[in-house]
Amino acid sequence: MNQLKLLLFYLDHASARAIDRAGADWIGGDTRRERAKAHGQLARDASKALLPRRH
Repeated sequence: MNQLKLLLFYLDHASARAIDRAGADWIGGDTRRERAKAHGQLARDASKALLPRRH
């Protein structure tokens, strides 16, 4: 169940990043760029948590 929640979290933030990034490219604005960066970092963190760790 946790993996499913992480996957949904990842997809939500990846899509939010794409929307903010497109808005920043089309309209401009530092706020949208910062939001896109934050959403990207959250998506990366979620993807790291989804992948099994190998030692």
